[in-house]
Amino acid sequence: MNDEDLRGLEPSPTVPLSVVSIPNCGPALPLAAARNLGVAHTGGHPDDLLIFLDVDCLPTPDLIEAYQSAAQAHPRDLLCGPVSYLPDVELDPITPGYAERLTRLCEPHPARPNPAPGEILLAGDHDLFWSLSFAVRREMWEYIGGFDEDFVGYGGEDTDFAWQAREVGIALAWVGSASAFHQYHPVSSPPVEHLDDILTNGRLFAHKWGQWPMQGWLERFEALSLVQRYASGYQAAPITVASVPGSHVYIRHLSNLDNAAPAIIRLPDPPPTRADTPVGAPWWPPAMLDPEWVRDCEADVFHIHFGFDAHSPAQLHAVIDALEVRGIPLVYTVHDLQNPHHEDDVLHSSQLDVLIPRATEVITLTPKAAEEIRRRWNIDAHVIAHPHVAEFETITELGGSSLRRQEEFRLGIHLKSLRANMVGIPLLQAAAGAVTKIPGGILQVNLHHDVFDEAGSRHDSELVHFLLNSDIDLRVHDYFSDRELFEYLAGLDASILPYRFGTHSGWMEACHDFGTRVIAPDVGCYISQGADASYSWRFENGVWAPDARSLDAAVLSVSSEQEDPVAEIVSRRCRQRNEIAAAHAAIYRSALAKSRF
Repeated sequence: MNDEDLRGLEPSPTVPLSVVSIPNCGPALPLAAARNLGVAHTGGHPDDLLIFLDVDCLPTPDLIEAYQSAAQAHPRDLLCGPVSYLPDVELDPITPGYAERLTRLCEPHPARPNPAPGEILLAGDHDLFWSLSFAVRREMWEYIGGFDEDFVGYGGEDTDFAWQAREVGIALAWVGSASAFHQYHPVSSPPVEHLDDILTNGRLFAHKWGQWPMQGWLERFEALSLVQRYASGYQAAPITVASVPGSHVYIRHLSNLDNAAPAIIRLPDPPPTRADTPVGAPWWPPAMLDPEWVRDCEADVFHIHFGFDAHSPAQLHAVIDALEVRGIPLVYTVHDLQNPHHEDDVLHSSQLDVLIPRATEVITLTPKAAEEIRRRWNIDAHVIAHPHVAEFETITELGGSSLRRQEEFRLGIHLKSLRANMVGIPLLQAAAGAVTKIPGGILQVNLHHDVFDEAGSRHDSELVHFLLNSDIDLRVHDYFSDRELFEYLAGLDASILPYRFGTHSGWMEACHDFGTRVIAPDVGCYISQGADASYSWRFENGVWAPDARSLDAAVLSVSSEQEDPVAEIVSRRCRQRNEIAAAHAAIYRSALAKSRF
C-alpha cells in the first residue's frame, strides 16, 4: 500500500516471498482490504496457519513456532501475541540473542495481557484484540469472514474483526511465546491526524454493532474540542482558519468537494490597507498580518501562505507573539524557499528564519522542498501537493474544445513582465532552435506591454528587437484575465518555465489542469513538483543560458507524449483535492491539539 520500493523485492533463496500491491491508494490506507488480499493470494488448505504481522513489528525467533504450537492445541481460537514498544534508540543489527537485548529495552503494553513464555491465556477479551500480531487457521478465518472492507483507513477494522469472531463463537487466546517488538516511530496521542478516519470508521462500527468503538480516543478528542458529541454519535468540530490570504486561488481550492457541512471554516480577507492593490492580488497587503487584527480575531488556527514580502522579521515576530498570547497556533506553508521576484534573497531567508521555526506545523508542496527544510532548519514539514488552479467546469470545457491543432506542435514561453528570475533572449534562442526540429513546431512568445512598449515601466529594448526579428509567434498584451489565461494554456501543447531560480510553480499546475506539458529548469523543486521534462542552465561569460542539448531533448520528449483525456484529468484532480482537504484538516487538528495540551 503506497510503497513503490517493495514492488521489485525479490525472494531470497531461503524465504519464499510474494509481494502483492494495491494500486492508487489514497492517504486512508485500505488496511482491511490489504489483509484480505494477502490471504486470498496465498490460497492453500483449511488447516494452514495464517500469521499477520504489521510492517513496523519485529518478530522474535520463537514467534512462528509459538503460534504453530498454540494453533495445534487451540485450533478454533483467534491467537494474539504480546507486542512491546521499543524506545527511540539506535538498534543494533539483528544477530543471535537480539530478542533478549530488545526485551531489556522495552515495557509490555499496560492495557493488554502479557503471558509468560510458554503460557497461553484463554478466553481473552475481544475488545483487546489488536492486529499488530495475530494468527488464525484458514478455516476459522473463512468462518469469521475476514476483515470488513468497508472500513478504510485508521481504526475500527480490527475491533470489528474481533467482534465478528466473537459473534460466531471463536474465542481469543494470548500466546506468551509469540511476542514481537514494535519499532519506534513518532506518534500522537490521541491520534488527531487520523480523526476523520476514526469518525468515519466509528460511525460504520456503531451502525453495525450499536455502539461506538475507540471511546478513549473520542473522549480525549472531545476534551480538546476537536469533536462534538450528539445523541446520534460524534462529529468533527468546525475549525475556523485565518488563511493569509483567504481569497487566493490556492487557498480557495483547499476545501473538500463534498456537500456536507464543512469542518473547516475560512475567514474572508479583511479589506487591504491600501486602495491600489496589484492586478490579481486584491487582498494585498494582507490586513491579517497585523498584531492588532490578531488580538481581536475569531480564528482557531492562523495559516500563512503568501503576502509577507514587505514584512520585516521583527514585524513577523510581533504577529506570532500576538498569536501565542491568544493561544492560536500558526501553520505555515512554504511555497517559496527563494523569492522569485528578487535576486537578493537575504530578506526572504530572514523571514523564513522566523516563520518556519516558530510555526506549530509546517507544510510544503514537494519532497525536495521538505528535504531542504529539514537540512536548513531541522524541521520535518508535511508534504501536500498543490491543488488544481482552474475550476473543474473550465477544465472540462476548454480541455474538450480542441483549441490545439492536430497538425502543429505549439510550444509556449510566457515572459509576463520579465520578473527577476526569468531569462529572455538566451532561452528564446535555444527554444526557437529546439522547436524547428519538431514537425509542425511553432514557438509562441507572450509578453506584457510594460516590457514591450517604449513607454512601459519595464521596457527592454534589446529583447523587443530580438522578438521583432525572430521567426516566432509573438503576442503582446496586458495581464490575462483568468479566462484568457486558461484559453492560452489550453491552446499550447507544451509550456517552458523560463525560470533561473525559484521553488514551486502554480503555472505548472494550471498547465496540468489542461493537459499542457511542462518543461521546467532543473533548479528549485520544479522536477519534484511533477514537471514533464527538464532542462539545465549554464553560466558562461557572465550570462545565464539554457543548455541547448538538454532543452532539445526535453522538447522532443514532450512532443511525443499523448494528451491525457479530460475526464481523467478532472477525476484525478477531484480525488487529489479531497485528499488535500483531508490532509489540511488533520494538520489543523494536530496544531490545535499541540496548543491545548
